[in-house]
Amino acid sequence: MGHATIREAILDPKIRAVVQGAMQESGAVLIKRYGFDAEKHAAYIQKILTRFENPYLKDDVERVGRQPLRKLSAGDRLIKPTLGTLEYNLPHASLVQGIAAAMHYRSAADPQAQELATLIEQKGPQAALAEISGLDANSEVVTSVVSTYNAMA
Repeated sequence: MGHATIREAILDPKIRAVVQGAMQESGAVLIKRYGFDAEKHAAYIQKILTRFENPYLKDDVERVGRQPLRKLSAGDRLIKPTLGTLEYNLPHASLVQGIAAAMHYRSAADPQAQELATLIEQKGPQAALAEISGLDANSEVVTSVVSTYNAMA
């Protein structure tokens, strides 16, 4: 969306809503699975969002976005919590948006971003996501991600 830093991105209300929603969705899994205190976890999410807003931390989008193949793998930060939401039948719409956004990440300086773009170009977003994440290509999550990915184009 053209933001250079994480601070700029988190101050964008659309992005903030997705980030906060994904943190709440993944947090719901932790609460359900490990009995985390819901109020403490909500406070933790607010603390992280506030940290993202800190003008003295110059964290650029390029650094945070790099290595999308790793971030879209089954055991990493987007797919793993999504699998947890499926396990507990919890909402995952913001995680879906995050996965779709990660699939759009492009950087000439990041070999994984280039590999991701090639994979999507050659196989299409549905087959590419299934291959990277290990998710069933015909699952509800993959079809939702692909629909969101296409809408973002």
